[in-house]
Amino acid sequence: MLGSIAAALVGIWFFNTAARSGRPAVSWAVSGVVVYFLAALLWTLAITPGVKDAASHSQSTTLIFIVRYAYIGFGVSVAVLLNGWLNKSADSE
Repeated sequence: MLGSIAAALVGIWFFNTAARSGRPAVSWAVSGVVVYFLAALLWTLAITPGVKDAASHSQSTTLIFIVRYAYIGFGVSVAVLLNGWLNKSADSE
């Protein structure tokens, strides 16, 4: 559920920043959500299995938190970096 809320917030943020860079708002919002989900999927497939294995053996609450929610932070971080980078390049043109 938190991942879906984060995806919606990323989409809204991309929608609001589209006008600054001269992009169509709806397609830019969809692009933001796709970037978020692809980054979250990459994290889930590449990083989570190893951390989940370690968490199941140690019962550390920190590792369990990472297994459950780190994909959200990674997806949002990638979306923020991409939006900032693309808007910076659009501003310089």
